Amino acid sequence: MKKQTFKKIVTLLVLLACCSIASAQLTIPGTKVTFRLNNEDWRYLRTFELPEGGDVYLYCYTGHVVVDSEGDTILPFLRIYVNKNYSGDLYELVYNRYVTQPYQSLKEYSKGDGLPSSGGIGYIGAYTNPADQKDYQFYMTYFTNNKTAVEFRLETTKDTFDDMDFEFKDILGSIK
Repeated sequence: MKKQTFKKIVTLLVLLACCSIASAQLTIPGTKVTFRLNNEDWRYLRTFELPEGGDVYLYCYTGHVVVDSEGDTILPFLRIYVNKNYSGDLYELVYNRYVTQPYQSLKEYSKGDGLPSSGGIGYIGAYTNPADQKDYQFYMTYFTNNKTAVEFRLETTKDTFDDMDFEFKDILGSIK
């Protein structure tokens, strides 16, 4: 138990240190995957440990107030799922995510559109959240790195998606 607590503290300190620098190149702990948050407008929130042996890193966009058509303040977010020792097919991972939270696939995109590696899968998707009855839209990018499956999910409400698209594409384009 102490080892896990120490790991969480070290991961948190590394992520906080990296996020305090504008346009910082960040490395996902335990992988060789890097990405860039292009400005100080993104804030690290927290890390969740997954029971099946992975982590979720959560960031939110706080650069300027994003207000949807209903006048609600929206916090667009970046969620990075890291599934260690993944041996399955990427389409299986995509399907499992769909079962967990059903969504409509609006477009599938390829390496030229922002995927960091060959064999990756990317979607623009949408769903309606039953809790707030808002429509959401997102980018999801799946790929593997040394037997680790990685998912980047960049999400906001449907009516603020176009406003955040440049931020989202910049992050996706920086993944190496």
